Amino acid sequence: MEQRVAELREQRRRKYFVRGLAFAVASGVCYGLYTGFLTLAQTQGVWGSWFAGLEWGEGQAALSAFVVTFALAALAAGLNDLISGVWSVAVCAKNRQVGDLWKTVKTKPGRIMMLCAAIGGPFATIAYVVALNSAAAAGNPGVIVPIAALNCAIGAVLGRIFFKQSLGVHKVVGIAVCLLAAALIGGASFAAMGPGAFMGCLFAFLAAFGWGFEGCVAGFGTILIDYRIGIAIRQVTAGLLELFVVFPLLMAIGGGFDALFAVFGAAVTSPAMPFFLISGLFAMPAFSFWYKGNSMCGTALGMACNGMYAFWGPFFIWVLMGLCNIGGMAADYPPLSAVQWIGALIMVAGIFCIAVNPAELLRSNKKKG
Repeated sequence: MEQRVAELREQRRRKYFVRGLAFAVASGVCYGLYTGFLTLAQTQGVWGSWFAGLEWGEGQAALSAFVVTFALAALAAGLNDLISGVWSVAVCAKNRQVGDLWKTVKTKPGRIMMLCAAIGGPFATIAYVVALNSAAAAGNPGVIVPIAALNCAIGAVLGRIFFKQSLGVHKVVGIAVCLLAAALIGGASFAAMGPGAFMGCLFAFLAAFGWGFEGCVAGFGTILIDYRIGIAIRQVTAGLLELFVVFPLLMAIGGGFDALFAVFGAAVTSPAMPFFLISGLFAMPAFSFWYKGNSMCGTALGMACNGMYAFWGPFFIWVLMGLCNIGGMAADYPPLSAVQWIGALIMVAGIFCIAVNPAELLRSNKKKG
């Protein structure tokens, strides 16, 4: 009888673990889809005129290079994150958690999550959008996604520096593998796309740094927050900061403050909005499934599975904008080169090595066998 009870308990544990892995893998897939639709949105309607340096409305001159590069990135990031926040609040409402959401905002973990949003939104997400747009202008935005996936390696290093977390041999090896993969992807990008790829790779690295730091803070202070509530706080806070603080500030710095409301109005009424609605929809599970998966299968495996967006991001950008030709992009939209795909897969291996000690995993499998 006791043996049967133990067997049933082990079966339940394994099912729970497998569900956690499924959530973590799904988070990486959703991150790739969110990246693909966000990139696609910025090719539609008035966005195309803005990035082409054309007049975009009656009496509206072309936007300055600074506004196009930075202010529009803040606008795109803000639209995506705020829409994602609205989707997240809707999920909380469906689960009757709106009251808990409001109470959590007033607590210390809630404030820490808002701090995470300030780091991961106005800094990291905007840097990520700048990287995508810069790489798109140079030839292919997919090349920067694996570099942004360095956030796992950077988070491990920052966790050691700020929170004295252990940094074992397997993590050091994984970090080295990730850096090697980033160099491989970056080198291939410069060879194939020219010096215009440098800005994309640089801002992708800044995004990785911001998300790595956010991961340290979030992991240290938000363990008590339900993952649905946590993502709602993060996305709403990030979206509000990006749209109503950073976007106007960057417009003013770039000399386009007079056109602030016109640009915002043109963006929210353009044909790009359905794609922003979809990107925001996928951004919600991209983060919330990551939190959920980590809680079910452990942060290590959850981080490794989520880090597979180093592959899924470039894949879905190519599928949406090239293979499926959604939005009227050229049917021969270039996929990553063989070297860049290899670099992305090496990055995934490095992330897995950081998250999981291969030697312990082999020992564990031998014991089970």
